[in-house]
Amino acid sequence: MSKSGKTPAGADATGARPGPKSGPSSGAMAGAERLAALAARWSARLGGAVILFAAILVTAEVANRNLEPWLGLGIKLHAFELTNYAFASAVAFGFAYALTERSHIRIDLLYARLPLGLRAGLDAAALLALAVLSTGMAWQGWRVVARSAELGARPNATLDLPLAIPQALWAVGLSWFAAVALLLAL
Repeated sequence: MSKSGKTPAGADATGARPGPKSGPSSGAMAGAERLAALAARWSARLGGAVILFAAILVTAEVANRNLEPWLGLGIKLHAFELTNYAFASAVAFGFAYALTERSHIRIDLLYARLPLGLRAGLDAAALLALAVLSTGMAWQGWRVVARSAELGARPNATLDLPLAIPQALWAVGLSWFAAVALLLAL
């Protein structure tokens, strides 16, 4: 544990970080995992920047609404629709970062008291289950995109953007999450 009393990122309940995998391809896998972790960190930063942009967009729209009677510019920023799309995409991309940092919620009540071998087995089973779940999420996300594109679906809003566009960004984020989960589960 650190001085703050929190477990460091990437550490288990004892504060120890997992060691490298053994086997003939452990060097290549460790490099791939480091690369995935770095890419996940940057995707999370991009997601954070998108959320910051959404906050700026909402602020600008509120200011625009309040100044509209005096300025008469007639500008529509579509903040509601754009921020919904941005938030969904940012969260999907953030899942991979949370996975590489071992930040997903788990209940450690009994886990910390179990023998190391059993904990390792539970960690492997949880990672495999997460890989299966994330792959299913990505698959369904792309099915939604395909269906929206097939129907030519558009939102019932002032921004007449084909729904397949923001949904595709969301599905890319889910696919990135699934790719990282599958890499780590191997």
